[in-house]
Amino acid sequence: MTKQASPAFDTRPRVAVLMPAEVRSRIFPQQAEGALNAFAHPVFVSDEDLVSGALANALRDVTAVITGWLSPTLSHLLAPQGDIVFVSHAAGSVKRLDVEQALVDGHIRVSHSAPEIALAVAEFTLAQILAHLRLHTRQDAGLRGTMGWAEMRKGYLGQLLAAQTVGLVGLGYVGRLVLDRLRPFGCKVAVYDPFISTEEAERLGVTLMELDTLFASCPVVSLHAANLPATEGMITRSHLHAMVDGSLLVNTARAGLLETGALVEELQQGRIFAAIDTFEVEPLPDDDPLRRMPNVYLSPHCAGHTRESYVRQGLSAVEEVRRFFAGEPLNQEIRREKAAALA
Repeated sequence: MTKQASPAFDTRPRVAVLMPAEVRSRIFPQQAEGALNAFAHPVFVSDEDLVSGALANALRDVTAVITGWLSPTLSHLLAPQGDIVFVSHAAGSVKRLDVEQALVDGHIRVSHSAPEIALAVAEFTLAQILAHLRLHTRQDAGLRGTMGWAEMRKGYLGQLLAAQTVGLVGLGYVGRLVLDRLRPFGCKVAVYDPFISTEEAERLGVTLMELDTLFASCPVVSLHAANLPATEGMITRSHLHAMVDGSLLVNTARAGLLETGALVEELQQGRIFAAIDTFEVEPLPDDDPLRRMPNVYLSPHCAGHTRESYVRQGLSAVEEVRRFFAGEPLNQEIRREKAAALA
């Protein structure tokens, strides 16, 4: 284990890691700890202190923290009333940390690891689309059941991704990575994103569409918009009803983007398919009707979780702290002017 200098003679900045031990074991392995120890004095706050909120003593002389899933709220610890001026979040959304006001007021800077997670979500999205189009689950079940070989080959004929128009709702971190991964297949891509100009859409090689048109004309629609007050329930019953028979809706974003109850009602008709990774209630209750629908592909909010992504998240968060203290530009900073739109 790397030796740390005695605190009395250690001139390195003190950086606290505010994650429960279980979370830290996943996204802050020895590799990340070693990288942090190379330029800072790490302070690992105990689970007891995290739960109790008794952080004042643990964070004495700490000006930067690394957070993650299940980290505590920080509003009372941030400058100007507290000493913390930099938060490096080794995950995506920073909403639960309650840092927005301090960021807007210019008292702190905040960085996150959303781009590292986005890569995993993009790969997962592509996997869901391909598995649906090529009837992966039905072919697998057929071979394990009584359906004949020749019957399966004729009856379970899939579709080419190259022949589809894929609709992307939102072209942020994940949406752009999904677009990059769709390009080699040669499919057409339509986008709904009010922040994308006609000129940028042309440069990206996508077709801008209104939401109604996109749902009515794309046999595959994937949601990648941020879940904000302005986007809450933006996908309505009418959008889902407009999808052609056999269409696929992929949701690796947030359940709140859909009108409450609308997706379940439409799926119960058996007309469309859905690959769902996020739900209104998590964990998904045992008696939820989605669990019993054959036209639904379910996953436990894991699209952004891979072994490699965990490591990248931790290393990314450490690198942002290093850059902060070195006075270098941050790679993944959440800008002050974007604070109000934090997902």
